[in-house]
Order: sequence, then C-alpha cells, then structure tokens
Amino acid sequence: MSVLVPLVRKGITFNEVPDKMAVYFELGGCDAGCIGCHSPELSEDVQTLTNSDDLIRWAVDQIDAGANAIVVLGGTTSRQISEKDLIELLLDLSWIAPVCLYSGRDTVKNDIDVAVKGGCTWLKTGSYQADKGGLQSKTTNQKFYKIETRFFVDKFDIVHSSTNHLVDMTNKFWK
Repeated sequence: MSVLVPLVRKGITFNEVPDKMAVYFELGGCDAGCIGCHSPELSEDVQTLTNSDDLIRWAVDQIDAGANAIVVLGGTTSRQISEKDLIELLLDLSWIAPVCLYSGRDTVKNDIDVAVKGGCTWLKTGSYQADKGGLQSKTTNQKFYKIETRFFVDKFDIVHSSTNHLVDMTNKFWK
C-alpha cells in the first residue's frame, strides 16, 4: 500500500549509519523545534507530497547500484505523516535493505515501538540539544541503537516468543 510522504530531500550518505553507504530520505513538517537545528528547512510543510512507491523505486535503484542501507530522517516529528503511514513506509523499505529511523524526539519508548513495528535495524533517538551536541559529541543526549531480535525456542526448535534488544552504538560516531 502506498502512502504520501513529505519528502524534502533524498540522496546518498556515508555519515548516518556507521560503516554503511545509505540511501537517505529527509522528511519535512518537523515540529520538534530544536534550537540550533542543522536543517531548519525541515520544519517547513511540504506542499506536494511524494508517493512512497516513487521512494521505493529510487531506493531499489540505489541499492542495486551499491548502497547497502536506507535512512529515514524525520517522520516521528513530522506533522505531515501519521505514525501508521510512517510504519508502512518503513516496512516497505525494510524489504529492500536494512533501515535506520532517525527520530528527533525524546520519547524513546515510542521511537522504539515505531522502529520495531517498521522492521528497522537501527534507531537514532533524542532531540538535538546544542549544549550537549549531536551524535559526534561524547556529551550528547542522542543515542544510536542497533535493534536485535532474540528468539526463544524450545528443544524442538519451536519459537515461543521473541524480544527486541537494543545495542547502544553511539560511540561509533565519536572520533
């Protein structure tokens, strides 16, 4: 099912997921209001929304050309895409390559819920606080996690339950 996405920019990045060349999608309509935001233009509403099928086709082309991850920046803070539609977009993208969700919120539990429901492999969470710095700062309040799913199986290899475990990888951004 396609959804409408407030896409501001798309491209390729080497900076958002450690050791990955990632396709990125920056979403607009951000209502986080972080003082010192590195991309204040993302707070503006996008007038013409993009069909997620177009994003998916472009992502497939970039993965075929050598990218090995996908990053969605925003969405959890966008007033222009519902949480349900964001999860749908993340799920669709996760069939193409491992996905990272960048959230600018301080609602870690909800961010984890969205990322897990969206099939994400990584999650960056936390608002930008100028006095603490971004992910590159050792004093940052932001966290970058790898989401690992652990399965509990019995002696007959029947899965009885699973849990998601977060591995803090924030230090990978520190030089």
